[in-house]
Amino acid sequence: MLTVSLEQMKFHAGHGTFSEEAIVGGEFLVDVYISFEASAPIVRLDQTVDYQSVYGLVKEVMLKPIPLLETLAERCIDRIKSSFPQVVRIAVKISKLTPPLGGEVGCSAVRMEKSFPGGDKPV
Repeated sequence: MLTVSLEQMKFHAGHGTFSEEAIVGGEFLVDVYISFEASAPIVRLDQTVDYQSVYGLVKEVMLKPIPLLETLAERCIDRIKSSFPQVVRIAVKISKLTPPLGGEVGCSAVRMEKSFPGGDKPV
């Protein structure tokens, strides 16, 4: 099993349940962990998960305002799985930096993980 990750991708977006959040926006960090059965040795990009493609998929999801982080995480997972059918597990953590909770809070976060038993065979 091989896991590739992109960590601390930073986005400014208008996610949140308060109308002001859609206007002003906020800072978000996204971590993605993608696991698949790897054929060894990996010497070509098509034998693994392309980081650039994953970043682009996550960016597309993150730039469309959605009220709940849970929905964002699920959409990220769905987009990644659609593009990389060989994956058997995807975990996504989305952190909202300095959320408007009436006090000093570093971040609020959700972490979602989905497994796909028997994902398509490695390339």
